[in-house]
Amino acid sequence: MNRLLAALILLPSMAFGQVRVDLNVKLPDIVFSTPPPLVVVQPGVQVVEDYDEDLYIVDDAYWVRRDGRWYRARDYRGGWEVVEERRVPVKVVKLPPGRYKKWKHSKKGGVVPASHRERGHDHGHNRGHDRHHDDDHHKGGKGKGKK
Repeated sequence: MNRLLAALILLPSMAFGQVRVDLNVKLPDIVFSTPPPLVVVQPGVQVVEDYDEDLYIVDDAYWVRRDGRWYRARDYRGGWEVVEERRVPVKVVKLPPGRYKKWKHSKKGGVVPASHRERGHDHGHNRGHDRHHDDDHHKGGKGKGKK
């Protein structure tokens, strides 16, 4: 009797070919309390300065790759979701993993605080260089070395 009852319960679900798959994907727990400082690393691509992994900002979204899987957050406060690689900006997918881990801006480059950029006060700092640096090679000088 118990077998018959079990068969009657299971048979309809098997007949329709129902399959249930549970995937446990751990979403990144990357959260900032204030907008992090950003460094322009190429046109249209920024990274969070001095962060422990490659954390990109492209098209007003945060992107991170972990174990071959891509994640996106629309805000520095989190809200991560899994994203298919075909939905990730190509310029980010092509970057070698680890290249911008712990990245710091150079003296020629500029750090753009996200809060500064978000308030519309960019004033050209988002271009990855500082117009006011004074290297001798831009002045036509011979440098400070021996002649």
